[in-house]
Amino acid sequence: MKSLLKGVESPIIGLALLNSILFASYGGIIRAFEKYDGKSPFVPTLSQVYFAGFGAGIACFLASTPTELVKCRTQAVVNSSTWNVFKSILFTQGIRGFYHGALITIIRDAPGYGVYFWAYEGLKRVLGVTMANSSENVIKLLFAGGMAGILSWSSIYPLDVIKSRLQTQISLPPSSMNLNSILTLNPHLEELAPLVSENRPYYNGIIDCTIKSYRAEGISVFFRGITPTLIRALPVNAVTFYIYEAMIKWLNDTPK
Repeated sequence: MKSLLKGVESPIIGLALLNSILFASYGGIIRAFEKYDGKSPFVPTLSQVYFAGFGAGIACFLASTPTELVKCRTQAVVNSSTWNVFKSILFTQGIRGFYHGALITIIRDAPGYGVYFWAYEGLKRVLGVTMANSSENVIKLLFAGGMAGILSWSSIYPLDVIKSRLQTQISLPPSSMNLNSILTLNPHLEELAPLVSENRPYYNGIIDCTIKSYRAEGISVFFRGITPTLIRALPVNAVTFYIYEAMIKWLNDTPK
């Protein structure tokens, strides 16, 4: 059972910050659209919703890149721990090391969160969701949130595969991959030594990773693991959006 929870500490710590950035950025962009539109009451178009989600996805890389880097490397190395992987990255590469894979994370998150909010708002409007606290309304909110998560992940999953492959390799060129000399110079790298010694082929970037992965394993490689991801997306995002809506309603109803 312990193996099923490997790397869970990083998402627990990082996702609170990530979702704070995500929803705050999304709300800020929507308010900017409202100010520009000048109409009252303001109802954003689904295009505006998508672009607000897109912009929020760009902002999220500040939290999502280090969170997923530590999680992916912890899960990729046998007998590792979140804390040891964190120390290994910090002592060998510094703060900059936590942003390995930042570009592909942005490329994944921006359109992914655009679809995320677009699908959620669109489904809410189709289902006729109101602010009433009825069981029917709760079911509609949960369904809209869960389906938004599924549609979002479905739209960007191949990018996530590429991101994970890039983040689970140590950013050293093949010519310098003499493991003993590397560990002598960087003893803190010992925690991630398997990623240095076993990480073949070496990917020089996003395009290189895409081409080499396709040539080695075919198109199916970009959808490996999608089934558990989509199964997870349904309850996780159903609860995320429902709690978000409940908190917004509670804050609006709280006397100023």
